Amino acid sequence: MQKLPYRTDSTCLSDNDLILLDVLFDCDVRFQYLRQEVFCEQWNLGYSHDFDDDQLQDRLKWLCKRGVLEVGGNRNQPYFRITLKGDELWSEERCPIWDRFCTERYKTTSQKRTMMTVFAVSPQIRDDFLRLWPMYPARRRTATIADFGLVHRRSFPQLYVGVATYKEQYEWTPEEYFVYCKLDQEYRERLESERSWWRYVPELQKFILNGAES
Repeated sequence: MQKLPYRTDSTCLSDNDLILLDVLFDCDVRFQYLRQEVFCEQWNLGYSHDFDDDQLQDRLKWLCKRGVLEVGGNRNQPYFRITLKGDELWSEERCPIWDRFCTERYKTTSQKRTMMTVFAVSPQIRDDFLRLWPMYPARRRTATIADFGLVHRRSFPQLYVGVATYKEQYEWTPEEYFVYCKLDQEYRERLESERSWWRYVPELQKFILNGAES
C-alpha cells in the first residue's frame, strides 16, 4: 500500500483528488500527463491516483463543475488548471509553507555547461539552495525580481533568484564511477539532512511531520 502525504481531512476532497492537485497547484497539465500509467514516472512523487482513463475523465469534469479546476488552452490541446477555490481547498489539506517554497529549472548553455536557475519565495531559501546544490563547482549569481506568476493563484511581493553554471562529468572510468557513486550517496544524505526548502509535496512532509512550522 502506498504511503500518502499528510492531509488534515478538513475538506470533501478525496485522496485521489488531492493527488491530482499535488501536481496542479503550480502548473497547467494536459490530460495525458495525469493518466495513471504515466503519473509516477512523469511526476516522481512516489505515489499515484488509482483512476483509470474513464474515471479520470469523469473526475476531472466533476472537479471542474465544482470550481476546483478549470479548463484552458484550446479545443485540440486543452489543459487543466487549479482555481482559487481549488488552491484554498488544497492548501487547507496539505498546509503548504510558502516561505520555504522554491522551484528550479535547467538548461544547457552554448558552452555545453549546465545552467540551473532557482526561484525562491525568500532569500534565505535561495541561498540555502545555492549553498547545497549543485555538487559540482559552479559560478553562482543572485538577483531579486518581481513575481511573474510562480504559483497559480498566489502572488508574492518578489522572488529571489539564484543561478549556478557548472560543467557535469559524463564519461567515467570504472574506478572514477565507483568513487562518484559513493560521494553522490554521501552528498544526497547531507542534502536531505540540511534541506530547508520544498519543491513538491513529498519534500513538504519534512516540515509538516516534524512540526517545524505550523
